[in-house]
Amino acid sequence: MSRTLHDEITEARQAQAAGNIGRARTCARRAAGMAMQATLGIGPGTATYGSTFIDGLRRLADDRHFPDEVRAAAARLVDRSNKERQSASQNPVQDAEIILEFFAK
Repeated sequence: MSRTLHDEITEARQAQAAGNIGRARTCARRAAGMAMQATLGIGPGTATYGSTFIDGLRRLADDRHFPDEVRAAAARLVDRSNKERQSASQNPVQDAEIILEFFAK
C-alpha cells in the first residue's frame, strides 16, 4: 500500500514529538516532496523539476522564483547533519508545513 502525504506528515509529527528528529526529517522530506510533486513534476519518468523528492527540495532551495521562507525551509530539510549529528532543520515538521502550505495554494 502506498503511503500518502497525510501518512508522511502524521508520522513526521509523531516522530518529532517522540524526539526522533532523524525519522521526523525523513518523513517531512517525503511529505514536502509529495506536495511539490503535482505542481512541479517530481519522480521517475518526469523531466521537469527533479527525479526524486530530495532533488526537488534541493532545486527548490536554490530557485529564486519562490519566496525566501519556502526556499529556506527546503534548504533546512535537505541540509546534512554535522559531526555532532545535528541538522539545520531542528523542526522538520514546521519546515515541511511551510512547503505544504505554499503548494496547497
